[in-house]
Amino acid sequence: MYFQLRIISVLGFKLMVDVTRSLFEVDETREIFIRDLKIIDSKDPHSWTNKIILGDCLKVLQKIPPESIDLIITSPPYADSRKKTYGGISPDEYVGWFLLISLELKRVLKPEGSFILNIKEKVVNGERHPYVLNLILEMQNQGWLWTEEYIWHKKNSYPGKWSNRFRDSWERCLHFNKQKKFKMFQETVMVPMGDWAKSRLKRLSETDMRRDASKVESGFGKNISNWVERKMAYPTNVLHLATECGNKNHSAAFPKALPLWFIRLFTESGDTVLDPFLGSGTTCVAAKELGRNYVGIEMNEKYCELAVHNTEQAKFNSQRLSVHSRDSIYQSEEYNFMSESIYQTYYDYLVENVLTPFYEKRFEKLSKLRLLDVLKRKNPYLFKAKNIELASDFVKSIVDAYLSSQEETIFGNLLENFAIFVSSTLYNGSKSELNSIDLEFERDNCYYIVGIKSGTSWGNSDQINKMKDNFKKARSILRDRGVKGEIVAVNGCMYGKDSNPLKDKKKLKKGTIDEEPDKIYYKYAGQEFWQFLSNDENLYQEIIIPIDKEAKQKDELFKATYAAKVNEMTADFTNYFTRNYHIDWAKLIDYVSKKGKVLLEPSQEQTSLLLDEELDSEDIFDLSDALDLKDY
Repeated sequence: MYFQLRIISVLGFKLMVDVTRSLFEVDETREIFIRDLKIIDSKDPHSWTNKIILGDCLKVLQKIPPESIDLIITSPPYADSRKKTYGGISPDEYVGWFLLISLELKRVLKPEGSFILNIKEKVVNGERHPYVLNLILEMQNQGWLWTEEYIWHKKNSYPGKWSNRFRDSWERCLHFNKQKKFKMFQETVMVPMGDWAKSRLKRLSETDMRRDASKVESGFGKNISNWVERKMAYPTNVLHLATECGNKNHSAAFPKALPLWFIRLFTESGDTVLDPFLGSGTTCVAAKELGRNYVGIEMNEKYCELAVHNTEQAKFNSQRLSVHSRDSIYQSEEYNFMSESIYQTYYDYLVENVLTPFYEKRFEKLSKLRLLDVLKRKNPYLFKAKNIELASDFVKSIVDAYLSSQEETIFGNLLENFAIFVSSTLYNGSKSELNSIDLEFERDNCYYIVGIKSGTSWGNSDQINKMKDNFKKARSILRDRGVKGEIVAVNGCMYGKDSNPLKDKKKLKKGTIDEEPDKIYYKYAGQEFWQFLSNDENLYQEIIIPIDKEAKQKDELFKATYAAKVNEMTADFTNYFTRNYHIDWAKLIDYVSKKGKVLLEPSQEQTSLLLDEELDSEDIFDLSDALDLKDY
């Protein structure tokens, strides 16, 4: 069952996907929940794979075969934390308690494997307790190599403070190994170069074209020109991930994006991942989705059952399978590690601050709509040209046209606020007060100013030139305010496409010339705009999920209200603008266009078509005759 496939070709990648899928289809037929260790062959590593075990982790670890695990990733109970769940371990006793467990973890880990420990110091009597630092030192004495320290930046943490410190917004992810040479696949976690490269690498100086030694004589240097044409870059050791907001069944679930990142980095398809403090099963879910084997240990029966449920629901995802080829990485997804929790945050905002007020305003506009008011704003010649002859069709057309013109503006403004919310959540972006600028935020040493529009065809040449002038003024104002580094201007369009986002040319009657540097901007539309805001290429699709669900609920009531309003206005239209049940176009055009005041009175009594008693019954249309039906 253990395969180590290093396939570079696309055909080989498909083969790896098929093999891994077949492995997991077989595994899913086996029982994964283990209550009694006696049913596991303690000497056979394969019998432990894809199992979630109820029990004390130290006792279970002692039964696992040596050197059978490729990656350990876990978040144990922090000192004095989760007392209701796990009893709690005091800071003074924590090191001794964990060293017994880490010794067993070292035994079961393969020589080339890695151990990721997510942990954070506790504040005791107003100062940080050193138990984490002491644990690192004691683990080194135990034979572990402390290779690296990754920082998990919890980008959606709420602001706050205490008398002598601020709210925690990060946690340690300590990386331990048994030897200096270990498995690590850095290409699998590469990230897009970012917008800074488009402008920074466009105009290279002489210094950029050669290796520029560090001015502080550190021995390091850089050649900026080496980055030209590159699409991806290696990440830093700071992981910007939201905390888990949606899981309310466990007291301290970390986001799935965290184990996904480390599993990609340190394992291959078919490797085995262990979490000895499994909780709600996030690590096993991530391992299964990536085509890895998993072993989870959890002492709380309730959480163990929850972990089993979550893992059984997870599906192997071929798009998340790691590919250890640089070229293949570019062809596969540009990895984005947004956790489901941030999507839930977006969904909640969209429902509460976009869909709900949108429908409230629709109801308000519809309830205030009056026939005579809206008629003055509509072109009667257009409706005549469309050969509309039914009063109900005429009224429905003007109501739909009125609502459509209002709704585009209303929904566009609300969705613009959502775009600002996304930026504020991820990068502390804020609504701008500068002309033509809706959003300002800083990312990757660039300061962005963004003017947001609904679609791509939002303005004529004069309006676009005005926007560029305002971009230039905004750059000047921001520099005066002390903003340093590059200021990047963006025209963001919430839907649509633009195949040439960089707008660095000025159109003339004959050809084009280079635009003034301070008037250059990027035009990102649709998927590119939402990805620019969030670094998430799927966000433009995710937006539709809450919109679809909420709209179905609210639209039933709106349809009933809409039908009543159309019927009401149709009755008014029939009363004022029909003659013998035909639309009186002359009267309608007079009301809309005749100079001076037009006195509008109800139409005279309509004539009626009656069936009198002299009508021959044989002339009455018989459906059975039309269909040539026989009498029975």
